Amino acid sequence: MLKPLFNCEIEFCPSPHLTQIYDGFARLNKKGLITLKSKRIKLEHSKPVIKVIVNNKYTLIYDTLDGLNWTDGSLEENLNYFTSNLECDFYFKRSFKPELQDHLRKGKLYPLGLNYPFDYEGTYPLTLPERVKAFVKQNIKKDTFKLHTYEYPPFKNPDNKILFLCGLWNPDQVNSDELKEQRRQINTDRMNFVRACKSEFGAQFTGGIQIDEYSQRIAKDILVPFKITKKQNFLNAIKTHNICIATTGLHNSTGWKFAEYTAASRAIISEPLHYGLPGDFKKDKNYLSFSNTEELIANIHSLLNDKVKMQDMMFENYKYYNNYVDSEKMILNTLLKIHNS
Repeated sequence: MLKPLFNCEIEFCPSPHLTQIYDGFARLNKKGLITLKSKRIKLEHSKPVIKVIVNNKYTLIYDTLDGLNWTDGSLEENLNYFTSNLECDFYFKRSFKPELQDHLRKGKLYPLGLNYPFDYEGTYPLTLPERVKAFVKQNIKKDTFKLHTYEYPPFKNPDNKILFLCGLWNPDQVNSDELKEQRRQINTDRMNFVRACKSEFGAQFTGGIQIDEYSQRIAKDILVPFKITKKQNFLNAIKTHNICIATTGLHNSTGWKFAEYTAASRAIISEPLHYGLPGDFKKDKNYLSFSNTEELIANIHSLLNDKVKMQDMMFENYKYYNNYVDSEKMILNTLLKIHNS
């Protein structure tokens, strides 16, 4: 019997941002490539940043934050916190910027990759209320889904349909004027994009704003019913639409939708990505980029009029997913950084 390559002890707290991490470690453990122990923790500031100790020697940090917001302070305060509190040997950051290496007191910084939540494999230390909540979600509400539910081959549907379903962020839920303005801009852009696509593409476009109390006040003309945005129906819709549109999230993050589109091997049109990704993920190969309504419409027409370009993008995203986004590959890639160093 082969000896496991790595002995790993992982900090555990049931945050949806961290499900990829927990799933990847559990799958590698199941295959015998690693041994795995878990230690229950309370996340500091409720931020999804955890440590893994490998071979009783190396400290790895997995950081799935939306942006550079370890605390609720200014950028300078956050960078100071990063320098003072997050010492390690290897740091894997979802919202990766190479210049962060200069602020890391110890260790090497790497991009972690695209992030999205799902019902992870493995046995981790849940409290009784958490076990009850998980049971209700999986067996009664049925709103959690295994990894394979998101995955789909690069099949091109005969009907070239376009998908953009999104929500709005209520500015009144944050205190900072800067964050309020960021939310207003995100909301304005998303509403404009939906209206432009509906006008340009008609029945070929499936899109609109998710219903909640806030969106009912400012986006009545483009709301979509809950049955369309319900998670299972949304995942099905991704697979039946060849072109999927993504917009920038809070703190300039690359949203969960982007990872979900990649898992389903779709052709993606997105606002510019602010953070780096591992591997060879490139604009015009894996996605088309737009910064305004005119560019969005032009990019959609570009894919609709070039079937080869669309199919090539689907294949590229299929390959990228299986090499970098799949949870097992994501974690194995991080562990191999230790081996290769």
